[in-house]
Amino acid sequence: MNTDKIKIEPQWKKSKDEIWNETFADLTEETTTQGKEPKRKSLWFYAAASVAAIIILLPNIAFIYTKNEVAGRGNHLAVVLPDGSKVDLNAESEISYKPLWWYVSRNVKLKGEAYFEVEKGSTFNVHSNQYMVSVLGTSFNVFSRADKFTVTCLTGKVNVSDKTESVILTPNMQALWNNKLIVKDIENVKETIDWKEGKFVFVSVPLKEVIQEIERQYDIEVQPSSNLDYLYSGNFTKAQNPNDVLKIVGKPFGIEFKIK
Repeated sequence: MNTDKIKIEPQWKKSKDEIWNETFADLTEETTTQGKEPKRKSLWFYAAASVAAIIILLPNIAFIYTKNEVAGRGNHLAVVLPDGSKVDLNAESEISYKPLWWYVSRNVKLKGEAYFEVEKGSTFNVHSNQYMVSVLGTSFNVFSRADKFTVTCLTGKVNVSDKTESVILTPNMQALWNNKLIVKDIENVKETIDWKEGKFVFVSVPLKEVIQEIERQYDIEVQPSSNLDYLYSGNFTKAQNPNDVLKIVGKPFGIEFKIK
């Protein structure tokens, strides 16, 4: 064997730059290979954290989300709540509630007038500016406008309360606010919800309130709007022409009402 023809290049003859580059390349490859697993773990961690955040936030979202149902002037609106309870809104009235939180707490906020038919279940609360009305399963009417407040019980039992007082109503009973909460029996309880059928009955009602109801039902403005210190008894239906209704209402007092 001719050893003169065999040449072995010693490692030390390589330049410093070559040795450095080779070593760095090996380190980079090793680091890249070893870094893949922690990256997967990081992705799983962030995914789990995202799911946990959603689980935590869902109850808050359910509690915050509020649905509004509005009956404008000249309109009535029928609403079915998540549990099947029914609400009829009179003109210029609205309710709000939390549909995603409904089976935890049945709460409704009311502005205006509404008739409720409540399915049996947990306590059902209607909140107005003046009082809270609480029931389990019943039918009742609530009128809450400005400083006027009236609750009429048609079936079941109704609890009317604020921070200082509380009364229980049974069928054919009514609670109304007149500087204090007054409870009375009424003979024609169905007349209190005639508005659902477009019928309006007034017994010794201030004329100003009658005109306000006419404006609300027909979405109009009526003149004159002052000097209406009379009590009116009568009725009208929404099927009648508003001009005819105004003539009938104004005639006993010698007042000629006009639509603006």
